[in-house]
Amino acid sequence: MDSQDLQNMLVRIDERVKAIQSDIREINESRQCASNQVKIKTLERMVWGCVAFVAAIGVRTAIEIMKN
Repeated sequence: MDSQDLQNMLVRIDERVKAIQSDIREINESRQCASNQVKIKTLERMVWGCVAFVAAIGVRTAIEIMKN
């Protein structure tokens, strides 16, 4: 994969993460149930994991671009 492909993939992942975060926010606002809150916390952790992954790929891409 070249850097352009990685950047395109990062943009798509970032858009998906933002959509998931928006969905989680809507769920938080509309439902206040103990079992749902556990599920929501799990989803939030997954989203933050994805954000960390995207950030790591972004750093790696930046390093690759600087090397070349």
